[in-house]
Amino acid sequence: MRNCCHAGLAAGAEGQRRQREPFRVEIRPDRRALFVVPRGELDIDTVGVVAAEVDDLAARGLDRIVIDLRATSFIDSSGIHLLLRCGRRADARITVIDGAPAIGRVFDLAGVRALIPFEDAP
Repeated sequence: MRNCCHAGLAAGAEGQRRQREPFRVEIRPDRRALFVVPRGELDIDTVGVVAAEVDDLAARGLDRIVIDLRATSFIDSSGIHLLLRCGRRADARITVIDGAPAIGRVFDLAGVRALIPFEDAP
């Protein structure tokens, strides 16, 4: 497992400040693929960590990568953009496991669900 912690603050719903949970990325091998599991908020501050992990895995010749969003608590447009880019890669087959309903709703509201290669959770 690889960890990258980003400390920071995010504004709460009523303008109050709350402590953001530390972001980390777990790499989990499976017989059929390698899983990249972002834990925490996938946003402009953390998307580079996931992108670097995917780039590193693809550069090492891993051709089947699954980005598992079930532990992701938030996603913004930079996270969506990353997933769109990953789905178009020629050097690896990258699919996505959808996250919680609030995460899935972001894809629906952005109108990109059909453009991201989703798969069912194992």
